[in-house]
Amino acid sequence: MTFLKVINCLKKSGVPVKDIGGFINLCMQGDQTLAERYDYLDQEETVIEAKVAELQEQLDFLRFKKWYYKTSLQAGTEAVHFTEGTNVVQPDIHEQYLKLKQQTPPDQFRQLIDL
Repeated sequence: MTFLKVINCLKKSGVPVKDIGGFINLCMQGDQTLAERYDYLDQEETVIEAKVAELQEQLDFLRFKKWYYKTSLQAGTEAVHFTEGTNVVQPDIHEQYLKLKQQTPPDQFRQLIDL
């Protein structure tokens, strides 16, 4: 792996330049720093996994809202999601979406949320 690839990967992962430099310095020191380099990348992996999980939560919520607005548009009113006789969203609306999503084959999911 080239240093440029390592630097680019760490940079895209949000690692500060100072820390990238420290990692590259470890790489230049040879085999005696193998464990330190491994541990550093192991820690970065944990950080990135947490970021991915957070982004996945945001994406899931965005897709739910797309479904909510798509179905409102199709019905011609947002009231389709309201508790009858009110302007309050049904408390189980998210669960309704999740159930529908679970029943939808993965290759058809985009049809569930896209216009």
